[in-house]
Amino acid sequence: MEEKKVKTAPSVKVTQTAREVWPMVKADYALGHELKAEGKPIVWSCAMFPKEIYQAMDVYPYFPEHYGVITGMFRRGGSKDESIEKEAVRFCRIAESAGFGSYLCGYARSTIGHSLSGDLTDAPLGGMPKPDFIISTSCVCDIRGKWLRYLAQLHEVPFFLLDLPNERNCDLPLTTPGLRSAFLPYFERIKRGERDIFFSPPADHEINYMQSQIEDCFQFIEDVTGHKYDQERFNEVMDLSYRTNELRLEIMELRKAVPAPMGTPDGLTCMYPGTYNCGTQRTYDFYKRLRDELRERVDNGLGIIPDEKFRLLWFGLAPWFNMSLFNYFEKYGGVFVYEPIYNMVPFPPRTPENPMRELAIRQLQQSGGMISPGQIGQAVSNVVNAVREYKCSGLVTFNLITCRPVVYPTVEMSRILDEEFGIPSVPIECDLVDERTYSEAQTLARFDAFAERLLKMEPIFV
Repeated sequence: MEEKKVKTAPSVKVTQTAREVWPMVKADYALGHELKAEGKPIVWSCAMFPKEIYQAMDVYPYFPEHYGVITGMFRRGGSKDESIEKEAVRFCRIAESAGFGSYLCGYARSTIGHSLSGDLTDAPLGGMPKPDFIISTSCVCDIRGKWLRYLAQLHEVPFFLLDLPNERNCDLPLTTPGLRSAFLPYFERIKRGERDIFFSPPADHEINYMQSQIEDCFQFIEDVTGHKYDQERFNEVMDLSYRTNELRLEIMELRKAVPAPMGTPDGLTCMYPGTYNCGTQRTYDFYKRLRDELRERVDNGLGIIPDEKFRLLWFGLAPWFNMSLFNYFEKYGGVFVYEPIYNMVPFPPRTPENPMRELAIRQLQQSGGMISPGQIGQAVSNVVNAVREYKCSGLVTFNLITCRPVVYPTVEMSRILDEEFGIPSVPIECDLVDERTYSEAQTLARFDAFAERLLKMEPIFV
């Protein structure tokens, strides 16, 4: 790793609702420590796991992925001294000294280093308390299964892997049943304003398998904690989650307005409640406030900046150690208006008579269509649709050098947008939380040149 000091800063948000998230995060971490002290079961888990299960089974989750984000944002003791490295770097060094490669995901290295450090409390927000059990999934991430299994072995706690079948992954439009082709020409249809969805509905045997996995997971939690499954409680949680998702879909539509009422800095912040606390009244109320605030901003024509000259789409996760990059183009009149990966698609209809099967269908429908290496056509199709619908002039791709599933579709995505639509793109290359991989000079030089190019272009989507 290159040894250098990086100037970093948080992003600037425009919505009041987004400013509620950080106090929410701090309260969630503090509550978990209190509940651990009281003896309530603590689980470590992952972003792609259906959190409704934890809400229904009355266990408190922490998420190493999210904690990796926290470690990438803060220096030891909360210091503002830029000569002190971020906590993610400290923890990554510990993991690397134990034999883990620097090319592995920064989330993994950081949280492995946190567990190997010898004192879980010597960390931002008091660290993650020792888990009573750990649950992961096989969805999307290459290393999530082994990474969290290692943490379970390290802490000597039970481990469960929720397995998702991936055999269905193929680039087939819904409108072309039976055709087997690695990539299909759909661009003329999109130019005419039509959506072409590269996604096959899950087959019955896949739903059956997924449902059996969910049933096994409930049984695993019962066995570990003694907490019993209650279908009425599970339906309450599933109903809240469904209604919350409807609000999030409304928010996505409002964000298409010109000028943009909310951008990616707010979007990446506001994904926290839905990603990690879905199925709760608090999360539903949060998105209701955000929806209402955006409606008011749209009605009053309030944009992110006073003079919006070009609109950008961000593809990828985020360099959490330097979120100020999302405001960088504003001095040129450019704004990031949308970030596809963290946002939602419609849920399947509620089926309270069999909520486990409903959840199985939902997991299969949402388990990686945007970033799965087996679905490049899906990823390209989604981004082309988003660029058109959000009237973007350019795309910034986060070529996350430690995450194959995210990087995999970006080259084809950039090629198609440029050759078929005249939409240029620019990459940023580094890790999520390990700032040693980041070159500020290279990134800002690319951004400056990209902004100059966009200012000379005529809007493509109006």
